[in-house]
Amino acid sequence: MRIVLVNWAKIWDGASNGGGVNGYCQALALALRARGHDVISLFGGTTHLPPANSPPPCEIRRHEDWLGIRVYEVINSPVLAPSIRQFQEPMAEVSAPALEEQVGRFFEIVRPDVVHWHNIEGFSIGCVERARRAGARVIFSLHNYHTICPQVYLMRGHRIPCTDSEGGHRCATCIETRPVAEHRAEMVEGYVKLAASSGPTVAQAAADFRAALRGLGPVWRAGGRLVKATIRGRLAGSRSAAAIAPPGHALTGNGTRDAPLPPAGADTRGQTQAVLADLNRQPPPDFDNAPEYRPILNIVEPEPLCSRPLNDYGRRRAAMIDMLNGCDRVLAVSEFVRRKFESLGVKPEVIRTLHIGSRINRLADHHHRLIFDPPPFTDEPWDRQRPIRVVFMGYNHYYKGLGMFAESLDMLEARHLGRIDLSVYALDGQSIEWMFRRMEPRLARLTFACGYRYEDIPWMLGGKDLGVVPSVWWDNAPQTVFEFMACRVPVLGAEVGGIPDFVRDGENGLLFRGNDRRHLAQRLVEVIENPRILNDLRARVRRPKDIETHAVELEGVYGGAVASVNP
Repeated sequence: MRIVLVNWAKIWDGASNGGGVNGYCQALALALRARGHDVISLFGGTTHLPPANSPPPCEIRRHEDWLGIRVYEVINSPVLAPSIRQFQEPMAEVSAPALEEQVGRFFEIVRPDVVHWHNIEGFSIGCVERARRAGARVIFSLHNYHTICPQVYLMRGHRIPCTDSEGGHRCATCIETRPVAEHRAEMVEGYVKLAASSGPTVAQAAADFRAALRGLGPVWRAGGRLVKATIRGRLAGSRSAAAIAPPGHALTGNGTRDAPLPPAGADTRGQTQAVLADLNRQPPPDFDNAPEYRPILNIVEPEPLCSRPLNDYGRRRAAMIDMLNGCDRVLAVSEFVRRKFESLGVKPEVIRTLHIGSRINRLADHHHRLIFDPPPFTDEPWDRQRPIRVVFMGYNHYYKGLGMFAESLDMLEARHLGRIDLSVYALDGQSIEWMFRRMEPRLARLTFACGYRYEDIPWMLGGKDLGVVPSVWWDNAPQTVFEFMACRVPVLGAEVGGIPDFVRDGENGLLFRGNDRRHLAQRLVEVIENPRILNDLRARVRRPKDIETHAVELEGVYGGAVASVNP
């Protein structure tokens, strides 16, 4: 079959750009290619050429093949990706004629049997229709909530689960964003800088210049001296022309007292901000009552009927639901996702749950010597046992819950916290490291790394007792759960989104109420005071689904078979 996989991020970047979805798309493309299919990657929405104020025409360009996969990119798409950049203009994701004309022409040229949409960010609903008009079977995988939530996470103000969009009116005031034109201008500037950096380096340019002078023969020495003298003269002139200003301001004179002189902006001198924080200390977080700290339950409730007319965000959502209902098959990556989209109007006969696969098993097999069981816990009292080796890995942003995990740990008594050997591998973790460093004297040990490579996972997880997945949103199907399990590490996970599809409480892992810091702390204490449970949980951990097995399942879906529900 000729299969087009559509996403917004470049396939060769994998999870380093686009997160777990792009890592999955990359692995799936390679697995399908290995099975003999003609696989094509189409992405767009991130490359924009100058001028910034009047974008040049949208077009599709072909890149060199990547590991046997044909690669095409939409340049100058009127729909930006990722979707947060497009937030202020939601209707462009419904209809973008110039983009749809190019995408439709592309589908007519390549004539795919299947177009599998993994994201519609950077594209529009009309592009999905053009795939159908080209005769392709259309599959849409719901890896996130972008189709019903233009900021993807279905979290009002980034903090509270959204259970009622009020016809899109809450979307309009949900988060602060910038105009699409500003984002486009930044992307143009970024592309210009990237293009410039891919040219000759300054050192190479200087070497080329010197070589050209040497080509002048006897003139070279005089020329070289002349160039050096010219440079020195210009530097000296620049110093004399712009004298270095002294600090501060001149006195007003005349013996009068100087008037107050407050800083023009935020005062960032020395320890000013720390002093202000101490003087204006905020009360501790109200974990029991503040809305952003309320537990998140994995319950799907239909949104209330809205009597207000739909705004652009409401019309966008309605159009997205219609688009999904027009697909040949919609694949939910977990049971919660299926139930959620059904509650919003996706037809049950169209949508099915199909758990994705992962390439982590292959990596674990390749590095099997790095994956070893820790020493088992014994019948001794818990405070005489070795420390429990707990690990977090993933991105440091609010939704993945690293901050929430730190707050839960800080609730533990010193006698419990001292039984934890904690490893944190947090991509972009610099901004939160201080929270863990403050606990370091109370922990048995702390390892904190601000990043890791996918290939490092077996090395990171060898000999660990428990992996923590503390997501604070309805996380569709986090890859970290699969990665822990592939390395035989049981998971303590939030009971949100797709996590309970894979982590069964008391069997192969433990669950706690989502966004409930006290419950997470309670479950940690249970493990600390009864560490032998980890021996039993580890024995029941099973490998996740291979990406190759998943590719075979998708072949059936592509061919028209009904995807089976596999919770």
